[in-house]
Amino acid sequence: MAQIHDDPEEAFAESGRCDKMLLLVFAGSDWCAPCIRFEKNILSDGAFLRYAGDSLVILRADFPQRNKYPKELRMKYEALAEQYNPRGLFPHLLLIRPDRSVVSTLVYNDEAVENFVSMIDSQLKDEQTH
Repeated sequence: MAQIHDDPEEAFAESGRCDKMLLLVFAGSDWCAPCIRFEKNILSDGAFLRYAGDSLVILRADFPQRNKYPKELRMKYEALAEQYNPRGLFPHLLLIRPDRSVVSTLVYNDEAVENFVSMIDSQLKDEQTH
């Protein structure tokens, strides 16, 4: 079962150590309706977390409006956003290699978990053939 990391350094270290792709999720957990649906329908789903446990490291960079994270973590998220989400899109989902290069941007349109997993799986298979 996958763990959802909130510390970027921890997540990237695990990605490198386990040689797994990282799913980076930019979210606004208390104001972005599509982010909240993604959290509820995908990130909280047991089937997805089991799949991800074998295939991915998950990092959630959350930008809430009401809840506040410690300054150090907010600064890490802002640095991630500068590099991977300069336009400030939410939710913004990226598959990233262990070397921190981007494989692809994923689009979530309220599809079922199986369809989302299938989309990630095809990206991972494409990556393995290159």
